[in-house]
Amino acid sequence: MSAAHLLVRTGDMVAALPAAAVRRVVQTPRLHPLPGAGGGLLGLVEFAGEPLAVLDLARLLGAAGEEGAARQVTVVAWAGAAEDRELLGLAVDEALEVIELDVAAAGAGGELLARDRPVRLVDLESLGGEGG
Repeated sequence: MSAAHLLVRTGDMVAALPAAAVRRVVQTPRLHPLPGAGGGLLGLVEFAGEPLAVLDLARLLGAAGEEGAARQVTVVAWAGAAEDRELLGLAVDEALEVIELDVAAAGAGGELLARDRPVRLVDLESLGGEGG
């Protein structure tokens, strides 16, 4: 089954986010760190007048790269199961392009080849409710 995905670069990895879940791609706004936050939670930003949790996608996916690196772009996307989905910010290095991917072709760990490079599918349903 083919579906549109937004490719992003984060750390040393290219990841694919379902385009239908993406609300907006923005320059990373000023983050407000939360004391003691862990699990990839970088902090909160204001988005459309509301607080938005921003997660470091590279850390969540285990991508190699500079620890604590300032990510240049935040992808605002719906995460979680349909009945309790929430908006999350995913900090990445850059948004690359939107392409069609055959998700059924993904191997172990949600990896597949796209444009002759390995791409990791991101399951946004499993990210919902983490908040960090």
